[in-house]
Amino acid sequence: MIVVFGGTGRVGRQIVEQLRQEGKAVRVVTRDPTSARMVQGVEVVAGDVHDRRTLIRAAVGAQAIVCTVQGGDGKGKNGPKGIEGAGIPSLIGVARDTGIENFVYVSSASARADSPVEFFRLKFEVERALRTSGLPYSILRPTHLMDTWVELLAESINKKGKATIFGSGAAPVSWVAGRDVARVAAALAVRPGEDWSADLGGPEALTLRQVNELIADSLGLQITGENRMPVGMLQVMSPLTRPFNEVLARRMQMGALLDTQPQIVDSGAVWARFGEPLSLPAWLEINRSGSGAAAA
Repeated sequence: MIVVFGGTGRVGRQIVEQLRQEGKAVRVVTRDPTSARMVQGVEVVAGDVHDRRTLIRAAVGAQAIVCTVQGGDGKGKNGPKGIEGAGIPSLIGVARDTGIENFVYVSSASARADSPVEFFRLKFEVERALRTSGLPYSILRPTHLMDTWVELLAESINKKGKATIFGSGAAPVSWVAGRDVARVAAALAVRPGEDWSADLGGPEALTLRQVNELIADSLGLQITGENRMPVGMLQVMSPLTRPFNEVLARRMQMGALLDTQPQIVDSGAVWARFGEPLSLPAWLEINRSGSGAAAA
């Protein structure tokens, strides 16, 4: 049995689907099982990383735990301090106490002790806690997800014909497909933990301007202007926005990182082991059906 926390999310759902395609027994833990739409054969149970008793029940009989839960889009107890700062460390403790053979954690390539973004500092602390827990573990550190960014950028292109540019738009990024992150996570979850960690980036480094152009081409549209948010503006507006909208303030901080921290990783060894990743043009072609380019 493989237990997936965050199995209703963007990457988590793809991990669950991959595991089921391979015939693995999967249990998804979610706060609201009635709203979870899972592929056939998946066990869905109620659980919350803030409630240790539900974590213990969810982990019964598990071989591995996959954790994609994250507080980047939440606030209060469901924000970074509540999820990365308290909830996931509690889950790690339960996994250790119940003898889990592999704890697969989906972190971020931006997780650093000195990150200006609290979310990424706390993710780094989760990694540190897992490495020192005594648990066998696998840590995946993906860069920016194509799935998330295409959806964000395509909306403005679709509605206004405008590219959305954070910072200069000229810094290259190793964008990675959620499908490829899920593929690696699923492959690792079915084997004992190797105390393994790796950054996951796609096969090409593209600037934000290039990504906007590829999305527009996929939609058969032309970009006629830009919505630009320079780094200086993002850095000034983030603390001013935080009292009113902490999620938006956090996204501004993350947007500034595109220019202020390196966003290219070399994941050649990972893909040599697990198979070649999708390029952005290939991802756009696969996801062309549905609502424009962003049918992820």
